[in-house]
Amino acid sequence: MLSMKICVIGDAPIGTRAIQALAHAGVEGVMAVAAPEGQVASHSCFRAEVYLMALAKSQQVQKVLTGKQGLLRRAPPGSTVIDLCSGDVTLSRELAVQTRLAGHHWLEAATSRNPADEANDSLTLLIGSDEATVTRMSALLDAICTQHLHVGDAGCGHAAALASDYLHAAHLITTAEAVAMAYRAGVTPQACIDAINLGAGRSAVSEVNFPRWVLPGRYDSGISTGQLRRDLRLARSFVTTLNLPEGLMKAVFERCQPPELCPADEDDLHHLCDRWLSKVPAQLHPPRLTETRAPKPQALAISALPDADH
Repeated sequence: MLSMKICVIGDAPIGTRAIQALAHAGVEGVMAVAAPEGQVASHSCFRAEVYLMALAKSQQVQKVLTGKQGLLRRAPPGSTVIDLCSGDVTLSRELAVQTRLAGHHWLEAATSRNPADEANDSLTLLIGSDEATVTRMSALLDAICTQHLHVGDAGCGHAAALASDYLHAAHLITTAEAVAMAYRAGVTPQACIDAINLGAGRSAVSEVNFPRWVLPGRYDSGISTGQLRRDLRLARSFVTTLNLPEGLMKAVFERCQPPELCPADEDDLHHLCDRWLSKVPAQLHPPRLTETRAPKPQALAISALPDADH
């Protein structure tokens, strides 16, 4: 059983999921605090050993860590900061340096949006940290996710996640284009997907996303178009920072933007396929389900969680 004092900072869904997973693993006394305007007000939080940063973006993590009353100044020496956001690679590396200079340890655990995970309610985390920290935190990581992969030092977890997210978007677009093209030649969407999955063009999108969500018209994957757009912006920005040619990334980025037949940020990301599949008669799809918005994870009440001050 894990025997470490853990504090979850922020209210992003990944934090709620981590809290629930830790409770299921029998970990007691996990603290959870909000961080309005980047400020952590709970004094008991500063007695933890591990800080799970459940925040939306790297800039928020930066405020919590480096502000005048920031975590790096107030946490016990040798604490471990685990960044659970979909982060900015360059900023994450800067924060890792500052964290280590302050006498603490840095680990980023970026979510890999694997379609198989989405289908099975699993969670894969891509880890960026030094080997020693990964080894010390392996039991905690085992508790909060289904599987994790150490891909390198600080920044590498976020970089690998952005690479995966870019290909996810690209495969959604290219697979929809391929299905629309084959339909014009008389091939039904399902037959086209079956054919793709027998050949070299298959991907997780053709094997999981299309049969489970796109062809049946289900919009409950739990991933919004806005999340994917945000990750594409981060990926494109990082490519620019590296002075790499954008290649197809620019085209993929532009095809995920409004206004032309493009879903709103709050819509399920599988609506991105609509512009190519809108001409395919509904009767050629599997039975379509009633459209629903992506479900929001049930939030835990911060005040209901144990806090040593009360």
